[in-house]
Amino acid sequence: MLRPTFLGLEALIVERLQAASLPAGARVLSVEDLSEAREVSLPKPSVRVVYGGHRIIADGSPLPPGWAMVEQTWLAVVAVRNVRDIKAGAAARGEASPLCDAVLDTLDGWSPGGGYGTLKSATPGLGPLTVEGCSYVPFAFVSRFRRSKECS
Repeated sequence: MLRPTFLGLEALIVERLQAASLPAGARVLSVEDLSEAREVSLPKPSVRVVYGGHRIIADGSPLPPGWAMVEQTWLAVVAVRNVRDIKAGAAARGEASPLCDAVLDTLDGWSPGGGYGTLKSATPGLGPLTVEGCSYVPFAFVSRFRRSKECS
């Protein structure tokens, strides 16, 4: 059985989204794609996959010494640009909606394997934002895995 690595789920989420039927022209961006880029140069429409943190689960289930149950949060942020209705942002939000549906359909309830638990939708820690014709809609997904000192 494959052992999960701490940040290994990112690549699996990116691959899953890239293989999905996203609306025409939508790109999937990883943290690596975002690290040196300026927002103005990033493609839109896109889905940006970002690590959102973790917590250790202590639910009373016995685990061997040196093991921990980790629950990670991963964000998939939909980004679109549409300046037809720049003040209200309705056009940008309307363009974002099919991409939002595709992200939810692709990730919610998906079991990535490799020791990672099923992704489940969660409330993101930040809300949607529309500014200067760009709309950003964050989605959060949590997954649990057992991590040992031998995790590689």
